Amino acid sequence: MAISEITPTAVKIDKLIARVADGDIKIPAFQRRFVWDQEQVIELLDSIYRDYPIGSLLLWNSDDKLKATRNICGFDIPDRPSSYPLNYVLDGQQRMSAIYAVFCKDRTRTTSDDEDPSLDIFDIHFDLDSYIFRAGSDLVAENHSFPLQALLDLTAFLNALKQIPEKYHDAVKALHSKFINYEVPVVTVTKRSKTEVGTIFERVNSTGTELSTLDLLIAWTWSEDFLLKEEIAELLDTLESKRFGKLPDKTILQCLSAIIVKSTTTKSILNLKPEEVHEKFPELVGSMEKAIDFLSTQLHASKDFLPHVQQLIPLTFFFSRTDSVSSKQMRWLKQWFWKTTFSRRYSAQTDEKMDSDILLFEQLVDGNPEGLSKYAYSVTPEQLVKQKFTRSSPVVRGFLLLSAQNQPIDLVNGGYVDLGKALSEFNSKEYHHIFPKAHLKKRVVAPERVNSLCNFCFLTADSNKKISSKSPSQYFAELIPQGQFAKILESNLMPLNREIYEKNDYDKFLI
Repeated sequence: MAISEITPTAVKIDKLIARVADGDIKIPAFQRRFVWDQEQVIELLDSIYRDYPIGSLLLWNSDDKLKATRNICGFDIPDRPSSYPLNYVLDGQQRMSAIYAVFCKDRTRTTSDDEDPSLDIFDIHFDLDSYIFRAGSDLVAENHSFPLQALLDLTAFLNALKQIPEKYHDAVKALHSKFINYEVPVVTVTKRSKTEVGTIFERVNSTGTELSTLDLLIAWTWSEDFLLKEEIAELLDTLESKRFGKLPDKTILQCLSAIIVKSTTTKSILNLKPEEVHEKFPELVGSMEKAIDFLSTQLHASKDFLPHVQQLIPLTFFFSRTDSVSSKQMRWLKQWFWKTTFSRRYSAQTDEKMDSDILLFEQLVDGNPEGLSKYAYSVTPEQLVKQKFTRSSPVVRGFLLLSAQNQPIDLVNGGYVDLGKALSEFNSKEYHHIFPKAHLKKRVVAPERVNSLCNFCFLTADSNKKISSKSPSQYFAELIPQGQFAKILESNLMPLNREIYEKNDYDKFLI
């Protein structure tokens, strides 16, 4: 009987990337897809830069090839000859995938998969003035930065270096040295059966007990008359009736830290004094309730339909600083909300941006809206057309809330849509393909175009059933109350040109 082996090694990042690019390391299909956001990728890079441990990778080396593997972030990775053994990632695939996607030379995708992460997530630069990592979309003209995709490829590195003023060269070389010399712990398991590997994978992914920020703060703020965990549980019970009962613990702690020290960073949270936490918690409860009342009553938002959970934190800070809101302040809050909804503001460095928002809201409390001018939305009409209708997208959630502001009218019964019901949960029966799915399928329209965000409106389940698969040319004439035709379409942000529906002109409709 062959003796199984467990071999610990340390692999430099460029070697790890080369192994992936060569097809030596694969992700088995039973692993979940890449789910990290850009901020998590940046935190990983910052840990490497600071020489912090990032945990080990667990690989299974096997001659027994798996029939199904998952692409790394959707990139084209070559297959090795069948005679070569492969290394399958059992633990650490999010870290490994992030490292590969940021630094790899080739980000080619020959197939499109809705589950693949946006390439923008991996467009990360090192700011040579502030020595922090930034998303490419966050850079401004005066920034001097180095693109990480060029860092570990010699030719690309030298070309990129030429574009940067010489006074920054030492900083770039130091950055290169940090990453080229960093070693990732890799544990390789060999001579294990598929059954044993399945057990290893299950145990590795179910027995971790990471100590959270909340766990640490609970320990540091404990007293006989104040139990932070119970206070948070009671707060969430209160917020449940306002459709915000599923907030992450971290969000609540960030709201608390914002009120006490005007900062949302983990370091700020962990430096909070126990007596401050005890004293300010009732203020947190009241301020969060006011912020959520604003979101609910003014914008129809719920936890499930808040475009970015980070938006709640500066709002909570604002309501902790004022007892009454003027009409001007109400308008400013709404402007800020829509601008941050339709931008990539919270895609990375969210702590930094929330802290900046807190400073803005201090100004708004004092009646000064000048800081609002630096906020800009980034969504284009083309992006809205291409955007797939999916709950996971902040743009989709934001667009639905924006549509809700217009008091949509049911296409068939002519009554106002119950937005509380429609927005309380993501129930497909409350949304309608304006050009029905079956109708477009017969016309062989691509699935991603059928499910364009712009092809949806609010509708009751009963009306949806009546329309079913009828073409627009049929149901617009038979079912929509003609006396309310323009009013109904306007309320749903739909074009008023009857010819579009009479001719079933889907392309013109989307435009």
